Amino acid sequence: MTLAVARNPLATNVADRLLATAGSLGIAVRAVDMASLAVSIGPGGEALVADRSGPVQAGSVAPYLLFGYPAAVHALRVLSWTARMQNPVDSVLLADDKAATAGRLAKAGVAQVATEICPADLPQVRAAADRLGYPVVLKRTHGARGMWVRRAGGPDALAAAFGELMADGPGALVIQPEVTECAGRSVRAVITGGGLLAATERTAGAGEWRSNIAGGAAQSPAGLTAQELALADSAVTALGLRHAGVDILRTARGPRVLEVNSCPDFTSMQPCFGFDLAAAVLRACV
Repeated sequence: MTLAVARNPLATNVADRLLATAGSLGIAVRAVDMASLAVSIGPGGEALVADRSGPVQAGSVAPYLLFGYPAAVHALRVLSWTARMQNPVDSVLLADDKAATAGRLAKAGVAQVATEICPADLPQVRAAADRLGYPVVLKRTHGARGMWVRRAGGPDALAAAFGELMADGPGALVIQPEVTECAGRSVRAVITGGGLLAATERTAGAGEWRSNIAGGAAQSPAGLTAQELALADSAVTALGLRHAGVDILRTARGPRVLEVNSCPDFTSMQPCFGFDLAAAVLRACV
C-alpha cells in the first residue's frame, strides 16, 4: 500500500519530515504536489486525480494542509473514494475555518474561549468587543502562524486592527477576549492514532503576545491533566479528525480550547522528545 503525502508549498515542514521518515522506515510513499493537484471527471463518471508528476494512486493519505489550494479540495475528495484519509477533507475544512470550528465545538459542548463571529463591519465588530470587554483578539477566519491575528486594547486599536485585516479582502471575523492570565502562553497537544502523541507549553518571546513558534515562542514538554486530555480528545472528535493539534489555554476557570489545527507542525516539537514523532504519525496513517 502506498501512502500519499501532500506537500503544501505554504507550509512544507510536516510533509518534508514525513517523506524523509517514510523512506527510512521502508514505507512506500508518493509525494503529492498540492499546488498542481487536480481532478478530471469523465462523462461516464470516471475520475482521475493527478499532479504535475502524473496520476496519484494511494491506499492512504497522511495529514495535510489545504489552506491556499482550493482545487486540491476536490481532488482529495475524489481520492478519498478509494484511499483511507487520516483526516477527512470536510473535517480539515472545518478546522481551517476558525468560525466553523467554534460552531462545531459549541454544538458538541466542548469548552472553548468565548467567541463572536462578525461580518466585515466595524460597528458590529466594536459592539462585539464591547460585549466581550477589552483587550480583545481579532482574527480572520482563515490563516496560520498568527499572520492574521491582532490584539486590541481599546476602540482605536480595534479600528486599526480591523483596517489591517480587511486589507486582504472582505471576510468574516472572529473576536475573542484576551485571556490575560494566559497572555503569551498556551499548550499544544497533538492527538494522533486515537491517543496523545506529544504536548508542549509555549511561551511568547520578548515583546510578543502570541505564543506561535513561528513568531519566536519557546516551548518545553508539558504534562496534561486528565481534564485537559479529555478536552483535547473531545475537540478532535467533534471535528471528525484522527490527527490534530489542539491549542489549550489554562484559564482561571479551567482549560479552554483556543484553536484546532488539522496539520500541526510537530517538527518544532521534536527536540523536546526522545522518540521520533514523524514515525509515530506515519504508523498511525498506514
